[in-house]
Amino acid sequence: MKITRHPAGAPCWADLDTPDVASARAFYGSLFGWQALELPSGYVNFTLRGEKIVGAVELKEGQEHSVGWSVYFMSDDLNGTTKAVEEAGGRVVSPPTKVSVAGSAAVYAAPDGAVFGAWEPDKHPGSGLVREPGTPSWFALNSPDTEGAEAFYAQVFGWTATTPPAGGAAAHLTFVGGAARFGGITGGPEGPTGWTLHFGVEDIDGGVARAVELGGTVVSAPSETPGVGRSAVLTDPTGVTFGLVQHT
Repeated sequence: MKITRHPAGAPCWADLDTPDVASARAFYGSLFGWQALELPSGYVNFTLRGEKIVGAVELKEGQEHSVGWSVYFMSDDLNGTTKAVEEAGGRVVSPPTKVSVAGSAAVYAAPDGAVFGAWEPDKHPGSGLVREPGTPSWFALNSPDTEGAEAFYAQVFGWTATTPPAGGAAAHLTFVGGAARFGGITGGPEGPTGWTLHFGVEDIDGGVARAVELGGTVVSAPSETPGVGRSAVLTDPTGVTFGLVQHT
């Protein structure tokens, strides 16, 4: 689905912080058909059919930053979002910062420790394609305090959490004005607290097999998520966690 403007509170972008951009380009490019557009700064935009999908930056030796996919949610007022995060019990990891002419970004930590970002666009509106093969299609949060997480994001972004379908373990999340679910919350001590970005695939079994062929590792084999589809969790060749989802 082509997107020209993400609604406030919706997931809108993701960055891969990696120790090896070349490896990421080879792996994700082969898996999803992405093209890489490197900027003079070294930042890489991954594109699909000419649309920007996600970005990547190579971490330098000794740089203190977590390796992995960082998710960003749309903000119409980054200063207001920052205030809302603090009032809801979260903390500011990186304050609102201008990113050239693209827009402004900030990074926060929720009370449960999950790290996420917010983006206020200028020239860069975010991912140009979503919820189709090779694009960001599901955002899964694992939290030891699901009720607290639901309350926090409702206060910050106005999200609503709905009871999962029969047999489902994850509450489904929607953003204000959004007709489609974009993610879910599961609880428990298993797995690290945080967000896992899932990319869409036409065939989950084929997608997992291809990822393994390219050097990925299966963390969680394909399984059915009621109301969503079949999904799996993997790591890329550098150990970064990501997911695949085949929507029903």
